[in-house]
Amino acid sequence: MLTSVAMRYCVFSLGAILTLYPSLTLATSALWLSQWHASDNKVLTMDEQTRDLILDGIQDMTFTLEQTTSKRALVRLQESRNVCVSDRIYNKERAQYSLASTQPQVVVPGLKLYVLDAFIKKYNIAPVDLAQLTLSDLLTRYPHFRLGTVAGRSYGKAIDDELAKDAHKLRLWQRSGSDMGEGVIDMLGSKRIDALLEYPPVFEKVREKNAIDTAIHAVSLKDIPEYGVGYVLCSKSDEGEKAIRAISKQLRKVTKQRAYLDVHLSAMPVSFKQEMLRYYNEVYGTDFTLDPNESSPANNH
Repeated sequence: MLTSVAMRYCVFSLGAILTLYPSLTLATSALWLSQWHASDNKVLTMDEQTRDLILDGIQDMTFTLEQTTSKRALVRLQESRNVCVSDRIYNKERAQYSLASTQPQVVVPGLKLYVLDAFIKKYNIAPVDLAQLTLSDLLTRYPHFRLGTVAGRSYGKAIDDELAKDAHKLRLWQRSGSDMGEGVIDMLGSKRIDALLEYPPVFEKVREKNAIDTAIHAVSLKDIPEYGVGYVLCSKSDEGEKAIRAISKQLRKVTKQRAYLDVHLSAMPVSFKQEMLRYYNEVYGTDFTLDPNESSPANNH
């Protein structure tokens, strides 16, 4: 047991060390749950690249990356006190067990309805006509329409509420598992479903990776927001509050840097780059512009 003199010495020693070396602090640690691990033969996703830019600038906390499934990450948020996850919609339900960054981690063009050309031809409807419909219109008007969804995923309150209606239950084909999002896109490519809702960079990445050559149209439905945002979520605890404060502070800085925008642009198909820029500037209060070469198909293979 330490004597009072020894205890005073320990306190003094710690104080002296921190005075001599102000950069040393009693760092708080947290887990940042990631769906994938980086590897030499894998291109990092937008989530991973923006995460790394955020973490590179945080000095008063340490974060350890841990791999888990998307669904399990949300469970861990509720069970643990020091967990953070990337790029999530922040809704009323998740606010009960998590804290969100003050700014989004990512912003992307809004969810598109990716629908089979075969479905459009079968019902003799043009994509431009589909764009005049709401999701409710679509599910009601076409009784044999099969919409693929991802188990446990939030598509935003309005869409979630619509999908939860009993009248639509038989139209929804739900996919679960570790490859949920990719699996639904593969289902569309093999024509097991008629359509799905997805963000352009995710859909295009999987389509290219899996060499999906099925004729598919991207449609903006009437009731879906123009752009989507994903926040960093951390545990609703003292530890989570410290983590989300550090992340939010860094986000305010890094989102003003061109490198952060470039990550967003590099994830976009060429046809979405101008749209991406417009939403980025709106969300983050920036005034970036594109060089003509950046939006030219000839220079974006």
